[in-house]
Amino acid sequence: MGGRFIVVGVGNVGLRVLWDLSSRGHEVVGLDKSYDAVEKARRMGFEAEVGDASAVKNLAKRLGDVDAVVTALPGSIGYGIVERIAREGYNVVDVSFFPEDPWPLEEVARRNGVTVVVDAGIAPGLSNFLVGAGVRRTRARKARIFVGGVSSDPRVPLGLAAAWSMEDLVDEYLRPARYIEGGRVKSVNPLEYEPGHIRVPRFGVMEYFPTDGLRTLLKTYSDMDFMAEYTLRWPGHLEAMKSLARIGFLDSRRISVEGCPITPRSCLAAILSHRLRGVRDIVVLIVELDAGDGILRYSTVVEADENWSAMAKATGSFQASVAELVYEGLLDLGLVVPEQIGADSRLSMIIGEKLASRGIQVLEG
Repeated sequence: MGGRFIVVGVGNVGLRVLWDLSSRGHEVVGLDKSYDAVEKARRMGFEAEVGDASAVKNLAKRLGDVDAVVTALPGSIGYGIVERIAREGYNVVDVSFFPEDPWPLEEVARRNGVTVVVDAGIAPGLSNFLVGAGVRRTRARKARIFVGGVSSDPRVPLGLAAAWSMEDLVDEYLRPARYIEGGRVKSVNPLEYEPGHIRVPRFGVMEYFPTDGLRTLLKTYSDMDFMAEYTLRWPGHLEAMKSLARIGFLDSRRISVEGCPITPRSCLAAILSHRLRGVRDIVVLIVELDAGDGILRYSTVVEADENWSAMAKATGSFQASVAELVYEGLLDLGLVVPEQIGADSRLSMIIGEKLASRGIQVLEG
């Protein structure tokens, strides 16, 4: 018999997790405040209900027992919902890129006797996991993460695909990108950076620039000589975003358009969501660990198929794999971050096998 899970948020990623866990014999119910999202899940043959996080407790009681609540929500609301579910006594595996510091969730989780896993996505998520595994294997003092979800066709506007929250995407350019240098946390403005370039096998040259994706790695490996995350995009992308910023499309101050108050950044996110919906995407992740006597390099490329976007496949596969670890009782109570899983040789091997069974192949070399 499998586990029992509730998936809160059945957008692109949550729907993939719903499918993933269901296809492996687990009992899974989706929960979303959007009637359209719930209807889509039902049409695909999944059990789903209309409701927000406040409905988790009653739904869990009806199911009889729940091994974990899997949350796939926008970062703007993620922290509060994760905290609420943990306080109600349920394990949580979250993928939201919320801006709040996740470490206070340690006390919340321990006080309520649950496990809370944050950043269980692709980056942060699988990227952190690979850093943990690489540091364990090599004692590396330097690490660089390159990651990007882009359109498979570089000619698409901005080279993007609306395969995840466009609001979260816009935020990437507005947050100072924190990195570690000489054991100290420093930061740089992504929009003031001159992009570097890296060659990705089969896909050619991509540009990269720093973004604020290290998250919990900033604390876990605070004494590193150097560590940074870089976002990958097709060449010319960053200059286009700089132009949009100069025009004012990334501003947060409200303006009136035909009597309606809006923020330019939310307008841009809405335009991107509409214009780039259905664009085929790819996800590229490269993690380099430098121990001084050579570089350990992990890489994976995930491509879309006729049913799922590459971002949904990459993110949902890691999140579902971690959710199974919770169900199997393999994670400690309290706050768990992905690099801790990678730092454990047994858990690292288990996650590698789970990802491979889901078609996510991480290569070395």
